[in-house]
Amino acid sequence: MPRHEQVPCPVCFAPTGKDEPCEECGWQPPPPGTPTLVQEQRIEDAQRLFDAIAAARISPVEGQDLPYIRGKRPSDTEWVMARRQARVDTDSAEEFRDRLSRTLDEALDDGRLSIVEAGRDGIAVTVVGVDGFGLPQARRRRTVPWQVLVPMLASGAAEELQFRLAGGLGGVDRVRLWAGLERALAQRLPPLEGSRILPVCTAPGWPVPERALTMLLQGRAQTPVSRLNGADVDALIAEAMAALPLRDHLELVVARKDRRTGRMFLDGIRLFSRGERAGAERSLTIRCVHPHPDGIVLAVVAWRDDGPRALQVGSVHLGEGEHRLRAVLAGEGRIRFLEPAGVTPEHRPWSALVATLPDRLAPQITELDLICLLDLCEDGLTARRRLAADFIKLAARRLPETDRLRVAVIGYGRHDFRMEAEQAKVLQGKWLTRPATALEALERLRPAPSDRIPASPVEDALHLVAKRLATIPPRRKVVLVTFGRRPPHPPREDPSGLLSCPHEHDWQAQLRRIRQRPGLLSVAVLDSAEHLTPAWRRIGGDALLRLDITDAHRLAAKTQIVVPESGRLAFPLPVSEG
Repeated sequence: MPRHEQVPCPVCFAPTGKDEPCEECGWQPPPPGTPTLVQEQRIEDAQRLFDAIAAARISPVEGQDLPYIRGKRPSDTEWVMARRQARVDTDSAEEFRDRLSRTLDEALDDGRLSIVEAGRDGIAVTVVGVDGFGLPQARRRRTVPWQVLVPMLASGAAEELQFRLAGGLGGVDRVRLWAGLERALAQRLPPLEGSRILPVCTAPGWPVPERALTMLLQGRAQTPVSRLNGADVDALIAEAMAALPLRDHLELVVARKDRRTGRMFLDGIRLFSRGERAGAERSLTIRCVHPHPDGIVLAVVAWRDDGPRALQVGSVHLGEGEHRLRAVLAGEGRIRFLEPAGVTPEHRPWSALVATLPDRLAPQITELDLICLLDLCEDGLTARRRLAADFIKLAARRLPETDRLRVAVIGYGRHDFRMEAEQAKVLQGKWLTRPATALEALERLRPAPSDRIPASPVEDALHLVAKRLATIPPRRKVVLVTFGRRPPHPPREDPSGLLSCPHEHDWQAQLRRIRQRPGLLSVAVLDSAEHLTPAWRRIGGDALLRLDITDAHRLAAKTQIVVPESGRLAFPLPVSEG
């Protein structure tokens, strides 16, 4: 047989030259003339030590009793030797995490990183790239088990497969084993082209996993293999990714008002800046105006040319006013809100949240004077009085603090044209006072007898309002609601045929005076559409409602005391807006 011909080593079965030392296990053939029994004993001892090394790789404690070790159980001396030879240098978890962080930082600038882990169960590939926010995203592919990669080693029990992977390869055709492994790696593993590879072996020193990594790295830039013992690679990847600096600014979405048009639009305020790392904390103040019943949206976005891309969206129920927001960067672009408490994930689509933004911001009422004028005509008075009471109670719930809400209740009855010079008092009620007092005054209003006169002294009530408006501080919002039935008397005879006001009060002039008050709203609630006249269209200039189809909530919405859901803000305002 030619000298260069390869034969299996009698100890490890690696191909070697006949009568030549084995480069893999170090077996030295006995010199010529060695007795057969001596040769056989030497081979048996070498096989036992070779297998014991594989067993020690699996378990330095229990491996001595593995039944797959050829020959008898290793002696204690042999086991000590096997454990010593099974040791390999490994990296600490901290060293690997630091190396991984550096590699990620470099690789993600222009591509992606594939972390190839060869361990006891198989080979797993975790691909780390960046998403549309410039944030690292890891995707772990399904582990390809050794039963698939080296089926010729998997004919026995799972424990035996581990022994084979750890180096118990006596009796195994190495050439066939490695050729099959190379084919399986090409067929079963995801393609790694275009990706930088970081190899890690979590079965350090095990020949089959180590050989698999060597094959995968063939023809690539030499990247040293990290060897870890007992480390959780997934957890270390997550920690390394979390420690990476931000690659883009992150902002909190807020609503702003266009100073020129008054229209609302979405904008952002800086929450965290590019380059900041996990643990960075930021505090800012937001303001809630007309908070949406479904909660205030706390959306963290990265802005692109086509608008914001939502990274994390939560919501929290907050009351009207200013609130402190405190957030910490938890890594991988995740934000944890420390304040306010109770932030939960928001599951509504981003498009649906954006659609809640009102076109304009309803005025915010801090102090309100509500003036209610009631026709005391007996017909329909019960319904008018009931709606007025419900409306006042709702406003009181909306503005419960002392002095934020004042209410005037003025009832107007009728002019007595039978008297030569009318002196009868046509107005009754209470000027601006506490809501509870106003409700008492409303209850005490005396009805006016019905008559055939198709007008009522609305003009007298408007005259009183116009005269007393000047005493109301400018900072207070004024809402005038007239619960009416009959139109006002004209100041003098006119083509309408209505009797003129004995006091010659001109309702149009009084209404003009009232309308001069900035921000004042004037609403009319009529018993029915039958009573609608041009005068009522003027008096109800901001809203004209029918008593029979109006409740307190609708009236409150029309007077902007209660903002309708369509006017509610789901997004916070910066403290300088609104």
